[in-house]
Amino acid sequence: MTKPAAAVRMLLRAVLPGAALLLAPCAMAEAPPPEAEQKPVQAFGADHPSCREWTDGCLVCARQADGSAACSTVGMACLPAAVACLKSDE
Repeated sequence: MTKPAAAVRMLLRAVLPGAALLLAPCAMAEAPPPEAEQKPVQAFGADHPSCREWTDGCLVCARQADGSAACSTVGMACLPAAVACLKSDE
């Protein structure tokens, strides 16, 4: 094998995998659009006044003494689920 042919093969081995990654479809592009009526997890407390603590698996919110909601900070790689009440007055 000649030196130019070997150099071309080395270049292709280095470039093609990166090009394939750039041309691959993005997983985010395939995600369905959010529902138009979807409320933020913080609003769950207003719709469920007897719930004192709720979560979507990413955020945890708790009702404060004044009735407002205090929520944790979401992690970077968290995928929220349906909101559920953890602690209730009932």
